[in-house]
Amino acid sequence: MTAEKAALRETMKQRLRAMNAEDRQSLSDEICENVLQMTQWQEAQNVVLFLPLPSEPIIAPLKLDCDMRKVPEVIIPQSPKNGLHLPDQIDLVLVPGLAFSKERHRLGRGGGFFDRMLSDRAKNAFKLAICFSFQVVDAIPVEEHDVKVDAVVTEQGVW
Repeated sequence: MTAEKAALRETMKQRLRAMNAEDRQSLSDEICENVLQMTQWQEAQNVVLFLPLPSEPIIAPLKLDCDMRKVPEVIIPQSPKNGLHLPDQIDLVLVPGLAFSKERHRLGRGGGFFDRMLSDRAKNAFKLAICFSFQVVDAIPVEEHDVKVDAVVTEQGVW
């Protein structure tokens, strides 16, 4: 791991910890509203979600939407292990991260689980990252194993 990645991880963790519950909830609601309007979300027939850490966007409205539309979903636990059972067909993966670049590179927490899943079982799925707008930075140090996402959604919109 590069020192640059470690420093960016620490900066983002501090900024996330500094958010209050009301801001996290209201910004999360806006993020989810932006996701719900996306064609890729509306057309997905098999979805992989994640159980958010206390500092990550709250995605309950997305889970409720899947349940309401009877879209099968797998929920990745907070401490995912390899060997997690994923469906053969995955249309969309909701991807967490500590930071994302405008070129859609992702900085995760350093365990490599999502990069492995996104480059293997979910390589053909639409990779939809969600984060708060302050987590979008100009550039992220990229290594060979890092997987780009297809779109990043914040409370300010989609890119």
